Formats: sequence, C-alpha cells, structure tokens
Amino acid sequence: MKLEKFKERDNKKVGILIFTVCCILLITGVYLYSSFAIYEQDQNFNVINGTVEDPGDLYFAFYVDDVISKTMPSKDSGYVLDTEKSSCTNGATPLLNMDDWSLEVQNLTTTHTKCTLYFKESTPYDECVSKYGADSIQCSIIADVDTEGCPTVNDDGMIQVTGEESENGYLCSAPDDYGTSYYYRGNVTNNYVKFGDYYWRIIRINGDGSIRIIYDGTSAHANGESSEDRQVGTSAYNFYYDNNAYVGYMYGTLGASTYEDTHANTNASTIKTYLDNWYKTNIEDKGLSSYISDTLFCNDRSVFSGTGIGTDTTYYRWYSSRDVYLTCSNQNDRFTVDDEVTGNGDLSYPIGLVTTDESYVAGANIHDNTNYYLYTGNSYFTMTPNSYSGTAYMMLINSQGDSGGIGIIGQSRGVKPVVNIKGGALSSGDGTASNPYRLSGN
Repeated sequence: MKLEKFKERDNKKVGILIFTVCCILLITGVYLYSSFAIYEQDQNFNVINGTVEDPGDLYFAFYVDDVISKTMPSKDSGYVLDTEKSSCTNGATPLLNMDDWSLEVQNLTTTHTKCTLYFKESTPYDECVSKYGADSIQCSIIADVDTEGCPTVNDDGMIQVTGEESENGYLCSAPDDYGTSYYYRGNVTNNYVKFGDYYWRIIRINGDGSIRIIYDGTSAHANGESSEDRQVGTSAYNFYYDNNAYVGYMYGTLGASTYEDTHANTNASTIKTYLDNWYKTNIEDKGLSSYISDTLFCNDRSVFSGTGIGTDTTYYRWYSSRDVYLTCSNQNDRFTVDDEVTGNGDLSYPIGLVTTDESYVAGANIHDNTNYYLYTGNSYFTMTPNSYSGTAYMMLINSQGDSGGIGIIGQSRGVKPVVNIKGGALSSGDGTASNPYRLSGN
C-alpha cells in the first residue's frame, strides 16, 4: 500500500469563509430590521397632482367610484375619502385632511404597510365629517336637512319663498357667498344655543361652516311668546334720516355726487355703535371673542330705481322685490372685520343684524306670523334698506312677525344682535329649550 503525505487543514481559508458568512448574516439582519422598523408617531404625506409624495415603505392603492386608479382625486374635485371602506394593513388607519389635501396614516407601527383608499362623490355631510369629525354636533344637524317641505331654489340661487311658515319646522339649504348654507325655517324647536349666559337661536349654518345665531333673551322663550327680554334694548337705526347715505350700516359722505362716495363705509351708524358697545361688554370683555367667526353681514344697498345719491328719491332692492337670496350682491355691502377677499373688512367688531332675506327663509312673509322663532312681539330693525323719499326707511320684522313692514330709521326700534360662532364650536346639548346647544368651555 502506497502511503500518502498528510495535508494540514487550511485554517486561514476556513476563517475567511466563516467571516464572509457572518457578514452576510449581519447585513441581512440589518436589512430585515430596517424593513420592519418601529415608528413612534403617525406619518403625514403631501399629495401633489394626485400622487403621494415620498411614501417610503408605505404602499397606496386608489379606487375612485370603486374603479382602480393610478392616482387619487385632486382637491376640489368633488370627491371625499370613504372612511368606512378605506383601510390599511398592520392595524394602521388612513385619514385625509380636506383643508390641505394631505394624507395621514395613524397608528403606523411598521413599514411595508399597504393602504387601500376608496374615494366617493362627496356630500355636505361627508365634507362636514372630514372637517369636524364624525361626532360633531354640527354634522348631525346637517344630516337632518329636509328635501321635501322646503322652498325650491333656482339655478341662480333665488329661494322661492311663497308664504309664511307657522306650523312646521324644517332645516333647508340654499347657496350663500361661501357655499351651501343650512337654514332653519318655521316653528322649529331644536335651534336653541346657550352662549355667554344668554339664549340664542340658530338662523343658519353658513357656507364657511360658521353658525349664525340671533339673540333671544336671558331665558329660553318658546315660539309665539311675546317678550321684551328677547331683545337687548331699542335704538334708532341712524339718528339722522334725510339722506340716502343713512341706510348704510356704515355710511359715506353727505352731499357726495356719486353712489360710491355716498355709500362708502366711513361712518358708523347709530345702531352699529349700539351693537359694538354691546359686543364689547358682553362678549369681548368676558373673554368670549375666540368663539366668534369673521363671517359677513349683508347690508344690501342694491338700487332698484333711482341713483342712491344724496336726496334723490331711491328705491332699494327690497322696496318691490320678493326675490329671496342668501347671497349678497356687492362686496362693499358685505361687512367683515379682517376679511377683504369675500367681505369689505370695515367692521370694528363681528356683529350685525338679521336681513330681510333671512327672515323670509326663517318663516316670515308679508302676512302676520306669530308662531316662528323670529317672532318676539316687538318691532325690530333688519339690516336691509327699503327706500329714500325725503326720509330714509329700513325693512322691519314688525310686532306681528311679518317682514313686509318699513320703519323710519330715526325712530327707535328693537335691537336683536346677530353673531357667527366658529364651525365645530358646539360641543353638547340637543338644541331644545331645556337642553340648548353649548360651546366647549362656555
């Protein structure tokens, strides 16, 4: 038998092999760990032209009207995220911020999470929920909008109010200067608000989401109840009344030769000064201004006939018209504090009066109506001009509840303040007299 020489084991090569294997295992472990890294907070993603920017290890699938899509709908496309159908793996939850149109993934614990997002045509209720949340009182109010008993609305936004409403109560809708407004009409008993130690009634939810409320007393008053407590006092609309200028909530130059100078918003009316003083004492000085929205008040000085200048005989829109709108024709007549885009930015305080248009949709007409929520048994000014013919006149809601009356602006009438509270501010209550809506912390 031939003997072979014994070969010593090559330990150097074995060591290199072991080291290489260890490196591969280490790199693999780092990759696997990073692929399933723990996130400590929710993640937000910007959306540009329907594409999610930098999603990282998150994956998105989009369905629009149940049809798969490469991109999600763009902002203002009329679509909203269907939160009931949309979902993510690994227990995460997708949300869409409607204001800046950004995606938020909540409860995100690992990457390699897949989100399937379904989009549907939005309804006002969907948009409300997206903005204020599913538990919002405001959204529950909108959900009760009536489609049968309300006045119809023309394509131009005119509301076809054909008579007063004293028996039934409705929540109706119509366009305003911000979008879709939801207004209370008739013998409604679920629009009470307790704010600043006073009772108010909701006139409408404005298109910007704010809530327009009108003062109604130091205690809750039933529809049909006559009481001076339902107003804060009395005042002339303007102490002087011998010029077209005085139909303005604010007014311009006496003796001016143009409509624009006559109705410039330079001087405060008597009733504006009264309301400003009331607001400062009862809202600002009590620390309640943070609840108030800068939403417009309409002092519609649109001319029906005449020039609206000086002492020229002039008839304003409501002298002969019964065409009802919740929009305000002229920006100069849209009174706001800071907003100069939709409004005029001329107010010192965000307070005003109800308009004749609002009183008509609320249940008034040219006939008496003592059983809707704006009736108080007192005659009080609206913010709507009627005419000038030697004397300036404003539209009234009279002591029998109709809105067809007119009053000389120099005569003292009731004052019922109107303010707008911010959208989403209602936090409790059911809107009844015994359990009015209340604001968080108030």
